[in-house]
Amino acid sequence: MNYHFPRLLFLIVAGIFFCKTDSFSQKIKSASFTYAPETAGNYYNQQIPRKSYPVNATDFVILSRKSNQTYAVERYGADLKTRWSAPFSLLGSESLVAFAVSAKTALVVTHRIDPEQGSQALYGTILDLTTGKELQQKKLQEAPSKSRRLTLSVSEDGSKLVTYHSITRDEQLRSMLAVVYDATTLNKIKERPYDFGGTNGQVTAQVHIDNRGDQYVSLLTDNNMRLSVRRYNNQDNEIKVMEVMVGGVFDGEKRYVLDAHYQLAQDSSLYAAVLVAEEKSGDYRSLKLVKFDYAINNMRFAEEFVFTPEFSQRVAKASGANRLEDIYLSDILVSTEGQALVLAEKKYEEGGENSPYHAKELLLFSYDEYLNPTWNSVILKNQVAPATEGFAGISYSARLFGNRLQLLTLETLNGKTDLYNRSIHLLTGTSDTPKPMGLNVANDMGAAYVKDFTTWLEENSIIAVNRPSKASAGLRLSRITFK
Repeated sequence: MNYHFPRLLFLIVAGIFFCKTDSFSQKIKSASFTYAPETAGNYYNQQIPRKSYPVNATDFVILSRKSNQTYAVERYGADLKTRWSAPFSLLGSESLVAFAVSAKTALVVTHRIDPEQGSQALYGTILDLTTGKELQQKKLQEAPSKSRRLTLSVSEDGSKLVTYHSITRDEQLRSMLAVVYDATTLNKIKERPYDFGGTNGQVTAQVHIDNRGDQYVSLLTDNNMRLSVRRYNNQDNEIKVMEVMVGGVFDGEKRYVLDAHYQLAQDSSLYAAVLVAEEKSGDYRSLKLVKFDYAINNMRFAEEFVFTPEFSQRVAKASGANRLEDIYLSDILVSTEGQALVLAEKKYEEGGENSPYHAKELLLFSYDEYLNPTWNSVILKNQVAPATEGFAGISYSARLFGNRLQLLTLETLNGKTDLYNRSIHLLTGTSDTPKPMGLNVANDMGAAYVKDFTTWLEENSIIAVNRPSKASAGLRLSRITFK
């Protein structure tokens, strides 16, 4: 169910999202699929949330867990048969941390602990997309095992990679040692430190890398009130810094950043969205959006969206909740023309051992290329999954094509459990009614849909893995083509 809220007037009235009904038809091709679900991990922040990438309009590559500590990278063709499979096994102290695809190669990165040496390391493996042949395997970075876990970031096109070792003193982050690689060859491009001396209070840092290999380090400091971004290029040692206070004390009330989400564009800019809360009450205060534009060395600020009592009460009433809570920033999508869409979702665990997980309403906030607010809306949904599945099948998948957002969810609507696609116009917020994909997904507490494998080959062609409602059916790999 969709609701649309004009910028200055928040209404919860059925149909206000201006849903329109169009003719819809789909063609489905499917094949059996073998997959061993992950049995451990962070259900809120998956290490590898995406395990499928398109190669062209017909082929795609997936990373699949076959059994305990055994995985395979596989390429599928238009007939949904494997063109090649590259299996590999992990050591007992080894785990997968990254999977990415570039124009000609696939990258797998693992994290390995050596208890005898007291060390940890990241290892990268490059595969040829055409043949599946291993082209390179390399140790990328090593650090003492007692240090914070080694981390990495991969560019949007899969061509660049940065690994980094966090260095602490008195349990506070003080600096990072980063190594930049060409992710298609694993050739080292540059090694450099990120020094956080001079920052106040606890430091929270994330590293992002663009397709050129420039790194953008986002920092929350001053007790989660100051947001700064530093850009490092690979040509020299120049560091460009921009920062802004997003929290502080206002009218005697202290406000701080409760959640932050970042999106790196390929035009030398980084978008940062933050949810601000009031410290005393813990209530959500507002959403702020900032664009750090290094092409012109300037920042652009969206008008603060304040969660007024009226706004919070009406959203809570529509969703059946008592108050606005458990909202997390989930996406910032930016069009080629610079329009931005911020998505936030209500996600929570009921509490207690083996309690089910819930994914509910989506909040959408749209901005034009100058960060002027254009529209905002709420999509109501009610998804539940067992503790063993977490958010692997619920929540949503989204992809932006031009000015059209495609949003895919597993839901039961009008008594039918299926994958539903919503097509939302980025400029106006106008939405088509949710369209069932025709997969007849099982409606029980078993694994019915594996969201990680969902990928768009084209705007009207989706790859998905699900279990049909037939009792004897196992997982199916499906290509859905619709119009």
